[in-house]
Parts: sequence; C-alpha cells; structure tokens
Amino acid sequence: MVQFNIPTPPEMVFPRIPQTVAEIVLWLVVVAFVAFAVRQWRRTGSPLGLVLLAGGGIALLNEPLDDILGLVHHPRPGQDVVFETMGPIPHWGLPTYIIFFGGIAYVLLLELRRLNFTPRAFWIGIAITFLADLLIELPLLHFRLYTYFGYGDVPMSIVGFPLYWLFINTTGPILCAAILFAAPSYFTGWRAGLVLFLPLVTDAACSAAVGLPVYNALHVPGAPAWLTWAGALASCAIGLALLDASARWIYRHTLSLQHRVESEPELQEHR
Repeated sequence: MVQFNIPTPPEMVFPRIPQTVAEIVLWLVVVAFVAFAVRQWRRTGSPLGLVLLAGGGIALLNEPLDDILGLVHHPRPGQDVVFETMGPIPHWGLPTYIIFFGGIAYVLLLELRRLNFTPRAFWIGIAITFLADLLIELPLLHFRLYTYFGYGDVPMSIVGFPLYWLFINTTGPILCAAILFAAPSYFTGWRAGLVLFLPLVTDAACSAAVGLPVYNALHVPGAPAWLTWAGALASCAIGLALLDASARWIYRHTLSLQHRVESEPELQEHR
C-alpha cells in the first residue's frame, strides 16, 4: 500500500472563544469589502469587486491540499467545519480567503489602474500585502486555532509563523491583479465568467510553484535542518522571482497605457 510521508501533528483542541471572536472579526472585514465593492459597482457600473470576493471564497477549495503539502494542522475537536475533503477546513477560513484572495486582489487592481505604478511603489505594495497576511495569521496562531508542524523544527519560523508562507500566500492575489490589469481583454464575452475562478487558479498555481521546494523538504522523514532551510530559501527565491517578473510585466503595461492616455486624451475619462 502506497503511503505519503506526513509527520504526526500535535494534539490540539479548537479554543472556543478565540474561534468565535476570529469569525466575527473576519466577517466584519468581509462586510466592509462588500460595501466597498458595491460602492465601486455603483460608481463604475462594474461588479468586478463582488465577483473577485466570491472568487476568493471559491479559492478556499485549495486549502486542503495546501494543508497537506505545507503541513498545516487544523485541530478537529471543537472546530466549526465549513467543509471537509482531504481534511476539515474551519469556518474562519472562508472569510479569510474572501479577504485575502478576493478583496486584496481587487484593491491591488484598482491601484494599478490608477497608472501611477513604479517598481518602488510595487515593492511597497508587496510589503503591505505581507503585513496584511501577518495581521491575519499571527493572532490566529497565537490563540492556537491552527499550527504549522513537521518532523522537527519548522524552518524560518517566527512566533510560530514560517516566513516562506509570505511568498506562498501573497503571490496568488498579486498575480490575479496583474492578469486582470495587463490582459483585461481576455475576460470579455463568454470568458467574462472565468474571472470568478481566477483567484482559485492563481492561488493554486503560485502555491505549487513557490512551495514546491519547501513542501518536498518538509516531507522527508528525519530531514536535517539544512535541507528544510534550503527548501525554504529556494521557495522564497522562487517567490521573489515571480514578484519581480510581475513587477516588470505590470510596469511595461503601465507605460504603454500612459502613452495611450497622453496620445488619446479621451481615454483619460475612462480611467
């Protein structure tokens, strides 16, 4: 019988009060994003913000695979389960995905459409996205709603959070925004509905591409620290390469649009 190499996760019980507080806070943030998206719809006539928020929720289907590959443990006792496939997914995961993979992607897209993009501004945006990820994850980790685990010490961990996950998590919504900014004409006609699944696809693609080295290293039984650290560093390097490529693609497209706006002033009205 073929088996996967998966270390035994720690014994944990979902803390009831922190779980309830987390769900309330996260859903309030979702409500704020929905209100913002509705306002943008009324202002521009485009429901794109709401579509991306829904797409962020659909992207939660990636979480079971991420948990197995990245060794993320959600304790089952006491957990409010939103669905279960390869493993139980907690209720708070749904608003988290709506916010991060839908809402943040939409905010990034709106900023790109202002045509004020510079490489420096891009990396500031990356830092802000990293901060948003930490603001979501660190409180949840502190109250033991989930944990990262392995055969030994998890590399690059600070207060329980492995830093390579910043690159695994943030490249997805950034790529989603970049695609919608640089190739909007693709999502027209019958393909317009594909936007709903774009957060799912970009999250899965970036998670697999960026996480591949560290996922493999973490699943080696008895792996020495140098191997898991090498995998973590390689994942960070891939993430940086993807972000750099996205920045160059966005910058080139921004310059092209700026030139069009300057040569065709009427386009200014549609920005």
